[in-house]
Amino acid sequence: MNRISTIAKKNKDVAAAIIVQAIIDEGAIGADGSITITYTSKKNAVYLWEIAHAWDFVHPLRKKEYSNHTKWCISFRADKRKELYNLVGPLPDPRHDKMFRHILRNHIGGPHKNGRGESERMILELLKKKVKTVRQIAYDLDLSASSVRKHLRILRNKKKVVVSGCDKQAIYKNQRTAEIWAYCTL
Repeated sequence: MNRISTIAKKNKDVAAAIIVQAIIDEGAIGADGSITITYTSKKNAVYLWEIAHAWDFVHPLRKKEYSNHTKWCISFRADKRKELYNLVGPLPDPRHDKMFRHILRNHIGGPHKNGRGESERMILELLKKKVKTVRQIAYDLDLSASSVRKHLRILRNKKKVVVSGCDKQAIYKNQRTAEIWAYCTL
């Protein structure tokens, strides 16, 4: 074990700084609220996982087998995300900070957040102005990505919205496959 790892296992602030930097560099903050980091190097994954596990920030290390390589996945516990953000937030990268804050928001859940049909109406109004991805709609309306997807499926079945392509112009490579939703004018 090296010196930094030893220090990080004894000092939560140091551990949080290492973890958050790894999230910014190698991680993914999903619109669904998941935070994961994947490595092709088992050594790197175990090193970070041991630091995060010392403070109970993570689930067990997972191994994903592919036809030509293996990935090691570190996923963060939902109940520890706020503590992690409070230790180091706001994040230096505004995009990651916005994603992290969105999954930490104090949202009102349940079937009656908005009145019957209100979320669908708000999504339609938003898409009349500009095409958007699920993540963009979730940010604009302060809804979870799963709720947005559910409403978009309903609206697509009613032929009120369509998928107009993928976000090929996205600055970040991992967001170029995100579907772009548009208001259906037919």
